[in-house]
Amino acid sequence: MTVEMIIQILTGALGSLGFALLYRLRPEHLPLATLGGALAWGAYLLGMQFSDNIFVACLFASVICTLYSEILARINKIPVTVLLIPSVIPLIPGSSLYYAMSSLVQRDLEDGWFYGKLTFQYALGIALGISLVWTFWAVLFQRKNQPRDN
Repeated sequence: MTVEMIIQILTGALGSLGFALLYRLRPEHLPLATLGGALAWGAYLLGMQFSDNIFVACLFASVICTLYSEILARINKIPVTVLLIPSVIPLIPGSSLYYAMSSLVQRDLEDGWFYGKLTFQYALGIALGISLVWTFWAVLFQRKNQPRDN
């Protein structure tokens, strides 16, 4: 792990902490949300090491982040979104969305298309990762709670 990667992970953690403070999370939940942001960005960097595809890296990171949020939400008896939303913040494609919009306003359709596709890959990876875990989690716990018909 390089110094640059450590700085990026710390920055992801601070970004999550900032949003957790902005959303007025309870003080006892702040460390969990901060750790979730660090975990999300660390997983993204790990995903980029194995695949040079942004969609795959975001999908992997959002799956890890959502699993983390689901497990700790159950342990701490809080809603999943209390941890998931601040934890996913580092993955949000702010710069590519900005460049896509800027390029389109300047009528540079080639760059606009490039950054638009990049933004879509980020967003789709995040959404699909969260959806997969939530679906799996719902099926897993719905089956456990249903009575058997034997």
